[in-house]
Amino acid sequence: MTSPHCKSTIDREMDKNKAEIKLSFDPTKGELVSVKLRVSFQRDRRRYSFPVKQGILITRDEFEKLLGYHQTRNGRTAEKIRLLYAEIEPHLIKADSLTETIEPFTFEAFKEAFYGTGAEREQSEADDVFAAFNRKVAYMKQQGRIGNAQNYDLAANSLRKFLLALTESERREFGLPSSKSKAKAGEPEQPSLRFKHLTQGFFTLYEQWMTSHLGNSLTTVGIYCRHTRAVFNDAIEAGVIDRSYYPFGKNRYVIPAGSNTKKALSKEDVKKLMAYDCIPNSMEQRGRDLWVFSYLSNGMNINDICRLRWSDIDKENGTLTFIRQKTARSRKGHQSKIRVNLFPESLDIVDRWAQPATRPDTLVFPFLKDKVTPEQQKKVIKQVVKLTNSYMRSIAKAVDVKGDVNTYAARHSFATILLQSEVPIAFISQSLGHTNIKTTESYLGSFDDEKTKKYFESLL
Repeated sequence: MTSPHCKSTIDREMDKNKAEIKLSFDPTKGELVSVKLRVSFQRDRRRYSFPVKQGILITRDEFEKLLGYHQTRNGRTAEKIRLLYAEIEPHLIKADSLTETIEPFTFEAFKEAFYGTGAEREQSEADDVFAAFNRKVAYMKQQGRIGNAQNYDLAANSLRKFLLALTESERREFGLPSSKSKAKAGEPEQPSLRFKHLTQGFFTLYEQWMTSHLGNSLTTVGIYCRHTRAVFNDAIEAGVIDRSYYPFGKNRYVIPAGSNTKKALSKEDVKKLMAYDCIPNSMEQRGRDLWVFSYLSNGMNINDICRLRWSDIDKENGTLTFIRQKTARSRKGHQSKIRVNLFPESLDIVDRWAQPATRPDTLVFPFLKDKVTPEQQKKVIKQVVKLTNSYMRSIAKAVDVKGDVNTYAARHSFATILLQSEVPIAFISQSLGHTNIKTTESYLGSFDDEKTKKYFESLL
């Protein structure tokens, strides 16, 4: 019917004011390719997914046959190819018509008209960075990983603010749509971002904006970029974007590691905090006890302390075992349990603040309730951490301990004091529940001056 017209239009050479469409493809991680519509205009080329099913994945050989059938309509072509072409032909005809009717032609106007609204737009959302962030956030919440969900939200919001701060020339440089159309309509701009926009130059400018304009640290930049990298990797795995577009790594954009401020206390300072005479059974004592319990229990964080159950504690042998919440849901393989040797001080803290062991699965400490949402649990734990840190700062001031004494410092102090006692890093790493010694090394503070002097004296 309209096939000859479509064929002649797609294959013709257009002048610089006309757009040209052709069949193209993006490689995927495996042997398949993703069939795309390629639109060329004024030396710029962009690929668009066909708004059918979940995209079109076929072999390279099948793509060549599809392209040949598109050009010749050879009736001998395999039925699979003919059926596939029948599925995409209406979209080819529509795209061909749009290149004639959109005046002046812009990729943004073409995309809007090509995908339309409603169900047709769903395919377009696969390549939408912010839609991908939303899916990641929803997945994290479903898994009960509320902290991670919040961090992905923060990263997405940071990118949105960056897009709104870009000038028109910077938008053109990265192939981003102009903000003027929304502004003229009197509507607030909804930033649009596709995975192909995430280039080395994009992240370099983003880093400059974060540090120079907002005054954020490189550590914050690194956190947000690593979350964006995770979303990008998901898109590669799903065949949404080709790996050749990957903007991170050697000779591309290197995500800053930031500075790791050591938060370890000396053993003498820890002893001062432990010896402080708290008001019995007060919130002050509870805060100090939670900090000490964390320090003596392999640097266990408050989240894990709040989730301890009586079945984890073996009072007869003076041990407890637990799996870190941070890795419990992220690792699909074997879950490594951390074994803690309980000190008499640790058992005293348990006796002082624990609730009755009515059942083996009863929570040891009375902070959380089983029948509440992950969001509510996160809120309670955050409040426990906040109160603990507040009382610890007051206690540190009273006993003249300098530096930060928050709950994070308890974990760093556990690792660093063991290191300064010449405990092997491999043992420290195992005690912390790390699977990589490099991760452990980032926890370790530097040696004090006396220890350093002693080591250098061994040279003579």
